[in-house]
Amino acid sequence: MSSQRSSVNTQRWALIAAGLGLFYVLVRHRHSMLGLLRRKLFLFGGSQSLHHKRIEVISSIHESQHILNELKTHCESFKVLGFDCEWITVGGTRRPVALLQLSSHRGLCALFRLCCMKQIPKDLRELLEDEDVIKVGVAPQDDAKKLSHDFGVGVSNTFDLRFMAVMAGHQAEGLGKLAKTHLNFVLDKNWRLACSNWEATQLDAAQLNYAANDALAAVAIFQKLSRDLEPRSFLNWRPIEFHQIRPKIEPFLDVDFTKGYTAGISNNSVSVSSSHPLTANAKQQKTLPKNKKQQCRNLGTQSKVFYDNCLLEAPDGELLCTIDRRKASWYLNQNLGTQISEHPFTVRLNFEPAGRAVGDVGRYYQTPKENQCVVCGRRDAYIRKNVVPREYRKHFPVVMKSHTSHDILLLCPNCHQLSNISDNKIRNRLAVSCDAPFKHRDGMVKYHDDQQLRSVKSAGKALLQQVDRIPTEKVAQMQKTILDYYAGEKQITQELLKRAADIDCRVENEDYCQHGKKVVDMYRDKFGGLIELERIWREHFLYTMQPKFLPELWNVNHNADRLEVRASEGRVDNADLVVAGLESVVSCNVSTSKT
Repeated sequence: MSSQRSSVNTQRWALIAAGLGLFYVLVRHRHSMLGLLRRKLFLFGGSQSLHHKRIEVISSIHESQHILNELKTHCESFKVLGFDCEWITVGGTRRPVALLQLSSHRGLCALFRLCCMKQIPKDLRELLEDEDVIKVGVAPQDDAKKLSHDFGVGVSNTFDLRFMAVMAGHQAEGLGKLAKTHLNFVLDKNWRLACSNWEATQLDAAQLNYAANDALAAVAIFQKLSRDLEPRSFLNWRPIEFHQIRPKIEPFLDVDFTKGYTAGISNNSVSVSSSHPLTANAKQQKTLPKNKKQQCRNLGTQSKVFYDNCLLEAPDGELLCTIDRRKASWYLNQNLGTQISEHPFTVRLNFEPAGRAVGDVGRYYQTPKENQCVVCGRRDAYIRKNVVPREYRKHFPVVMKSHTSHDILLLCPNCHQLSNISDNKIRNRLAVSCDAPFKHRDGMVKYHDDQQLRSVKSAGKALLQQVDRIPTEKVAQMQKTILDYYAGEKQITQELLKRAADIDCRVENEDYCQHGKKVVDMYRDKFGGLIELERIWREHFLYTMQPKFLPELWNVNHNADRLEVRASEGRVDNADLVVAGLESVVSCNVSTSKT
């Protein structure tokens, strides 16, 4: 009997121990287990919306009204639409967009057969131009440009899903790989379907599925990546609210991913603080094998201190500003100052400076600066960021180009590249408002080589230096090239060959547009002065990057305040105040002080 009791007690204690062990495991790993369960359920839900989709084909304007109303209703709760286009190419020339796909988060995909319509329906145009509704996909800007070119419709607020993938710490991949990675769904990317006849009288089932799945997958991927971006407690099962995500992606709306300096973000192994909304939940990438070169943009990062915080004093001992060690040593080497102390390294000037520290402007330059990323606080690597880009600042008057350390901030590599990406949106807006196209490739160079001149120059050099090594037929061809250009010459001479060899191949580029200079000129002459242009860039930086570690007294209106101080001391020309847009302000302040 006692042995039976002992056996029962042993079994009971074994069960209790097993239960406690299971309870410990559940509590210890609750976050990862529930996170895995949540991801599995989301993957299932995302795939379900693709498997149980509803496809509506619209071939005429009168068929579109009901479906457009339904899409607008769906957008009331989640203002995101999957967006894609299909077209055909005939004889190497692209035909107008034949099919437009728009899908909602509820599984509805509307396929608008634009090739069958004489014009885009008014309500469809309004939906595409609605700034409150985000149109998502991979490279949606390209499709938007085609719609604008073919039908004169502006697609507002497109968003490339690769931006969100990078922000969440994932690889920037094509739509097919994104769907496989984040939805566990395989999109059919057969080239025969992609290149099929989208203008056919009737689209077959394979074409309909291909077109609808691309748009539906885009919305589902957006939802999944939204969850990766938004930190949540393990018990929080509520769906992500759109208003929580919108501010994080705002800087990347209508921005071309390929021009966004993103080559190095997806492979960057930098770990970033989750305090910043654009880099929250960024995952540290796996270390690449030693024999595999990391594909990333070369950034001039610094690990040594940028701010030495040496002190510069006036002859009477009043603190003027903090400077770096090299500048402090320069004053000593030029016998312009005397070292007062080593810690902190302090130099006292031997002459009266042009001005003293006045107000918050002066106190900003007196305050020591921290060697850290002003956005996330990282201290081990940083890059200097020009809040007002150099392409604009270099065209400012000297008084607004000197002493610009206020607009040079330190950012870590991740934050620096994200900031550069968001800058493109402001550049594009300035390009439109100032009629200053932001040229790429050929439009960025003032001169380019003329091919005919290059041929003449090449022929002249060859005939001067290597005529004995060139076949007779080739020599005759080169001589003809030179004589065709110099129409007044009848025969080849050494003098003519020297003229041809020394000819300048460069010709002025008619498409050249110096975007930065034109923007500066417009703000200087028409848009309220250069102070207003500075303000736009500073407010843009604050809004998009939301820096948590800005230097004390950093101010959007810093330069305006600095110029007003200098004007009150008679150290700035009135012409410079006019260019800055401060003449009336300073005049008012002067008259008030006299009163």
